[in-house]
Amino acid sequence: MGNEFTRRCTRSYRHHIFRLEDIIVDMQQIFSPDRHIILTFILEGGSLFYQVEASGLPVIGRSPLGLETDRADFTQGLAPKETVQKIIDEEFIIPAFKKPVCRTHANRLLWTLEKSGFLLQAEAWVSNDGAAVRLSLPDGGGRAESAPAIVRREATGFRVPPDAVNLYAQKLLFSYEDFYHPVPLEELHQNGWGFPLLAQLGGGVWALYAEAGAYGSGYGGSHLASAREDPALLMLQRAPDQLAPTVMELPFATPWRTALIGSLEEIVNSNLLESLSPPSIVEDASFIKPGRSLWSWMCDKDAHKDPARMREYIDAAAAMGYEYSLIDGGWSGNIDIPAMVEYGRPKGVGIWIWVHSQDLRDPGAAAEKLRLWASWGVAGLKVDFFESDSQERMAQYRMLAELAAECRLMLNFHGCTKPSGASRTWPHVLTYEGVMGSEFYLDYSRFNPAGPDAAHNCTLPFTRNALGPMDYTPVVYDSRPTGTTDAHQTALAVIFTSYVLHLAEKASVLLDHPCRPFLEHVPAVWEETRLLEGAPASYVTMARRRGASWFVGGICARRPRNARLRLDFLAEGEYEAVLYSDDLSDMQVFDAALGALPPPDEAVIRFLDGRRVRPSLHEHNMRLLKVSAFKVRAGEEINVPMAANGGFALELSPI
Repeated sequence: MGNEFTRRCTRSYRHHIFRLEDIIVDMQQIFSPDRHIILTFILEGGSLFYQVEASGLPVIGRSPLGLETDRADFTQGLAPKETVQKIIDEEFIIPAFKKPVCRTHANRLLWTLEKSGFLLQAEAWVSNDGAAVRLSLPDGGGRAESAPAIVRREATGFRVPPDAVNLYAQKLLFSYEDFYHPVPLEELHQNGWGFPLLAQLGGGVWALYAEAGAYGSGYGGSHLASAREDPALLMLQRAPDQLAPTVMELPFATPWRTALIGSLEEIVNSNLLESLSPPSIVEDASFIKPGRSLWSWMCDKDAHKDPARMREYIDAAAAMGYEYSLIDGGWSGNIDIPAMVEYGRPKGVGIWIWVHSQDLRDPGAAAEKLRLWASWGVAGLKVDFFESDSQERMAQYRMLAELAAECRLMLNFHGCTKPSGASRTWPHVLTYEGVMGSEFYLDYSRFNPAGPDAAHNCTLPFTRNALGPMDYTPVVYDSRPTGTTDAHQTALAVIFTSYVLHLAEKASVLLDHPCRPFLEHVPAVWEETRLLEGAPASYVTMARRRGASWFVGGICARRPRNARLRLDFLAEGEYEAVLYSDDLSDMQVFDAALGALPPPDEAVIRFLDGRRVRPSLHEHNMRLLKVSAFKVRAGEEINVPMAANGGFALELSPI
């Protein structure tokens, strides 16, 4: 390694300086509080690099870290200055979130470097559930200059370790509405990739590569791309529709370049992105009320233009105990929104309305419209068709979030980028689309004509939904073919997280469906989440608690499966269990998972031999469902057989 001539260590920090042939190498290391994650800064030959490892496994291989600006090219010629260490240990509460309290316990390192009199700061953050880096320029870049800085390129990368397997990535789309495909490491250079990327590192350790704080920074969102010569080194790219450099007022910092690290359950439960985001801009959060909503646009296409049918949706929401009804695009000139607000008010149903982001790009016009809609008494706005990560569009998100907070309106960003921890900063933004959701069952995409499949549903909890709330709009029964069972669709209301939970099915179907009691009880926010089992693109079983009741959702993809639930997450005492599961009564034993049905007897064989074409899995009625009620205690086991692309939903209430 060379001749070491300086070393300084503490429990959370280590500093080495050594000579490697004729090059001085300055290495700063910072550890997670439990010391199993290490982030290393390496200044070698005047260029800065970083790397991350966890439990001895590489998470991010040695990767460049730098900025090219009009002040200086901070990718080379850097000289070290002082370092500052800090311990972060705090708690914060987000009014609508997947847990009641967020804990932040991390070690932080700020390393100041210099080039030609200008300063660059490299910041590291390491907690027990991940690591992050970002770069910043202080006021005037260390001088008295006050003109904005021009960022020509952020020369920062994520090197995927060579032993990483099962890499799931989504080709960059402006709307983030695509599958998370398994991608061979050597093929990464073929496309640009949107965040997040999920990689299995071995030993039960996974990494989810992401960015945090992209909204509030004013910097713009980023994506990743690599070169054919080195496909594993994914370098940051600015939005493809932003042709001009990024211009930033000083001081500024880039978004955090982040890896959530741990088991799949730890990634699902992490609040790392929120910890890396600024505190809330909302002083009085009493207007922020998460809940469930009915929504007509998906399966009852023209209802949102008909006042009588919109009143029916409000009535249905009230009958199900839902907090909201959404009136989608087309209401202007057709629906009297103040009248609908007044109709819903005594029924306890608030009204959300749809608006196009293009009509809200001018701050003055946006302020006027939001104040008008707030005066009508609407609860929130669904703002659609942003479809860009550019600096200009990210500034619009921020402008709308600030205006909505002033007007005490909740927001749902649609046709948008992915979230990056802004639930902390903008808690009134209850959900974001940025996902291929149930809208694709409408067959309006020739590229993905069938819409999201079961494998996609089994991947989202560990990719897109791990970043933040996701307006997938689940639960479609008979209005559109989904390729999944009714039990599978019902389970999505538990497995997917959205703090305003829109159900896609038409109201008349929901009111008459056997799963209605479960959907009436399922909440939009949670106090505890347990990933009981899961594998991306294959299966997910998740248990979530609200109060003393538990809701369990299980789904599988492409093949039948038996879910074996050990109820060791329950408290002491007896629980009433109501199980909504696939009815396999029309299936032959050969088409079910092993042990799901009794073995074949002579009558079954005679039946098969008497057919000119033997029945296959494709003949199973995907809508068949059975409802079972029984009592259970903590520690007992339940075996739930599922059809191919099937699932189950289980409600557990203490007696």
